[in-house]
Amino acid sequence: MLLEVKNFNNKIALVLLILILNSYLFLSIGLPVEMLKINLVIFFVVFIYFFIKYFKYNFPLKLYFLLILLICLGEPAINWDLRSIYLFHAKRIFFDDSIYSIADNYAQFSHNDYPLLVPAFSSSFAFLVGYWHEVFPKSAFTFIYLPPLIFLSSYLDNKKYIIFLSVLIFFIGQYLFNGGTEGILSVYFITCAFCFYYIFFEKNNKKIDLTFYILTVLFCTSLALIKNEGLALLLVIFTTTVLIKLFEEKTVQLQFLKKMLILSVSFLPMLFWKFFCYKNNIINQFLHEDSLNIILTKIYYLENYKLFFYYFFFSNEKFILAVVAFLISFYVNFDKKLFYYCLLIFFSYLIIILLVHFATDLEFVHQLQTTSFRIVKTFTLILGFFTIYNLKIKTS
Repeated sequence: MLLEVKNFNNKIALVLLILILNSYLFLSIGLPVEMLKINLVIFFVVFIYFFIKYFKYNFPLKLYFLLILLICLGEPAINWDLRSIYLFHAKRIFFDDSIYSIADNYAQFSHNDYPLLVPAFSSSFAFLVGYWHEVFPKSAFTFIYLPPLIFLSSYLDNKKYIIFLSVLIFFIGQYLFNGGTEGILSVYFITCAFCFYYIFFEKNNKKIDLTFYILTVLFCTSLALIKNEGLALLLVIFTTTVLIKLFEEKTVQLQFLKKMLILSVSFLPMLFWKFFCYKNNIINQFLHEDSLNIILTKIYYLENYKLFFYYFFFSNEKFILAVVAFLISFYVNFDKKLFYYCLLIFFSYLIIILLVHFATDLEFVHQLQTTSFRIVKTFTLILGFFTIYNLKIKTS
């Protein structure tokens, strides 16, 4: 029965993920709006089927999700990023029936270079009801959490999965229901990191089926299309995997290259989007041709590093708790490969975030005050998830 439920979960996660990506695909190739409506109706049917089938299994997720969804539907869209960027893009897609209308680069404050997977899925909610209303499309942001959470439930035993859901609520908090994309990015990031570890490094994994590989490609594709940071996170995962393999085997096996080549397909949609932005002169507001010179003016001052680490980590009690839990977990059960895998991912992304903050011409302290509390969620969740997964390795 457990194997049957695991296969069921993976198939449900796959179908839901395909349906989410379909909203972006259909708009990209200009299919009629009716296709978006049908796609979303199928999504809701699969969602209900997941809740009814094997009702007692995954019950904590089902209960938590319904409660979070109710909170989401009862809360107005007040977050600035949500209203001015993601829902604004979704609203434009709804009224223009296209994701390409952004080529006019109207309202540059809304970061027109951001990928549009989440706004595209959100707009399909408005297309379904036939008019724009902020609360209903905002619920799409909560539904996007479902595929990775269903998928991960198959690889953590019940007790560890309940702990993981509690950790998720503790670290992500209101971003689960207020329309913030940082929580979505964090969950898809840990899912992709887990998939790569499971494929290339997990000793106890049985033969990996085709569904797992397809899910990995689609999760990685989604990660890159959620935010610009997703592309950086995906590069970090790929680079970390290659470095550890090279260190272990001193050479690259043909089988490894084939797998990495297949998984690299996940970069293509984001690269197409970036080409579209470049072709239409849609640029990132913060990173530009003078960014390197700006980095050089900041990188040599020790005070900048103090400020960065203070705002990101030392002033955040949740991050400190995540680090303590992570160290205790690996002290109790030291898995060398998993430990270095986590550290490489953590510090690689940390360096990228540090350089990005150095590269902008915004006032440094103000920038840290407005971004650190959001970005740190990615760091805390990766530590939290692998803390739990490491303990699972010990008990398996």
